[in-house]
Amino acid sequence: MELPRERLKFEDVVHSAAPDGMCRIGVRLEWRGTVLQGSVEGVDTDYGRLRAAAAATLEAVLAAAGGRLDLELMGVKAVRAFDGWVVVARLQGVAEGRPYRLLGSASCENDSGLARASALSILDATNRILSRFIGS
Repeated sequence: MELPRERLKFEDVVHSAAPDGMCRIGVRLEWRGTVLQGSVEGVDTDYGRLRAAAAATLEAVLAAAGGRLDLELMGVKAVRAFDGWVVVARLQGVAEGRPYRLLGSASCENDSGLARASALSILDATNRILSRFIGS
């Protein structure tokens, strides 16, 4: 018998660039057959895509929580480590009157994986507490 998964699963991140120097980052997550999506516009730079991917993932995470959890993205940063990158995200929030300070990280090998690593760093930070707030 397979036990139901209690964590959100990363599905995809999509980057669409616009001629005006802006971009839209869309993130798709899955939980028990339900697709959750977030989409955020940002500046089409490395940091802009990193921040937009984190914000889009957080948007989908909050949709999964159904208003029972309030989180805010404090920052996201990519750090060069060895031969790749490590993306670190920091969040804070409140749920059921209790404050949370969360930190997540994810790695990638090259610049093209930074948006994906940004999304995964948000999931790394939030999945531990999110299972308390998404329906069973």
